[in-house]
Amino acid sequence: MQVVVVGGGLAGCWAAVTAAEQGAQVTLVSRAPGATALYAGAMEIAPDLEEVMMTEPYHPYRRLYRDHLRLAADLETVTQEFKARLGRVGFRLAGAWNREGRFPDLYGGVRRGQLVPASVEPGEVDGLRGKRVAVVGVEGIGEYDAEAIAAGLNELGLKVSPVSVQLKELPAGAALADLYDRLPPAVRTTAEVVAYPPGFASLPDKAFELLAAPPSPHGWRLHKALEKAVDAAGVDVVRAEVTGFERDGGRLTAALVTGRRLAASAFVLASGRFIGGGLQKARLVSEPLLDLAVYYQGETIQAAYPRVRHLEYVNPEAAFRTGLLTDAECRPVDDLGRPAFENLYAAGSVLGGYDYGGGGCGFGVPLLTGRLAGLQAAAKRA
Repeated sequence: MQVVVVGGGLAGCWAAVTAAEQGAQVTLVSRAPGATALYAGAMEIAPDLEEVMMTEPYHPYRRLYRDHLRLAADLETVTQEFKARLGRVGFRLAGAWNREGRFPDLYGGVRRGQLVPASVEPGEVDGLRGKRVAVVGVEGIGEYDAEAIAAGLNELGLKVSPVSVQLKELPAGAALADLYDRLPPAVRTTAEVVAYPPGFASLPDKAFELLAAPPSPHGWRLHKALEKAVDAAGVDVVRAEVTGFERDGGRLTAALVTGRRLAASAFVLASGRFIGGGLQKARLVSEPLLDLAVYYQGETIQAAYPRVRHLEYVNPEAAFRTGLLTDAECRPVDDLGRPAFENLYAAGSVLGGYDYGGGGCGFGVPLLTGRLAGLQAAAKRA
């Protein structure tokens, strides 16, 4: 069984790993790191599932599941697999899909997430209450203000104070990126917990990393861990751009990259949204590789355009809900609601029907649909 996956972000990597686990020979085509590499440290997997199932008929969770209990069971399975597989390649995650925490960031605010790096987890806000916390400031890094961070966290009722350290061999005009993979400096403090800026490696006990702004060390570590997981699964990776597909009636037969033809029995499109190039926006949003139907809340983008244009003027969220719709087998549908191709599956943020930026499932949808698309593709017979 040959499977070709298009896209090197979370959805594409997880589809490739899943299909390979099922015994398929998998080729992953990736032109560049996906938007996953912009991840800032906190992963949102799922909002209230019952509410999603009742109120969001075009959400991928609702399109793929009739029962929120079955959905919950599959989210548990995929998050446990995700944590275990990334842990085996050195990227440890903490948390659970159905347990939300709040974690401090480098602006003195907090962000919500259900999965975080193990280096971030000790900073969960409720666990810090009543403890003395020190925020490490590094002299010479102007974009990072430990005093402002401490002040912001104190407004949340925490007991936080800044502490300044020096690092040798920092370049002139150093930035947070210059801390990446350095060993953390020793800190003299009576605090019970120490918060470090993101990037340091091997933090001491009773310390945690702050969440970052994209692009971040958290995102880069996640990207490298996904690459290792893909390699460990035996997936063949091609660094190239897919320029088109060959087709035979209602089936795709090969993906075309520069100088190569990648034949397969099944294909997974996990090309991302606007950042990854999976969708393009001029006047209308379009899918560039196969000219697949693009939808907004159950209507084709052509039919919905007058309403979408007005909504985007008021709030850009409408663009974030635009994308492909699939049937219950993860196959993208045409403008009549039929599978566009018998052996094409779609996963990740190329899908519409949900707000991938602020809908509480920005990591959950790529992870779960990547798994489901990988399973379907691996089961497809030539």
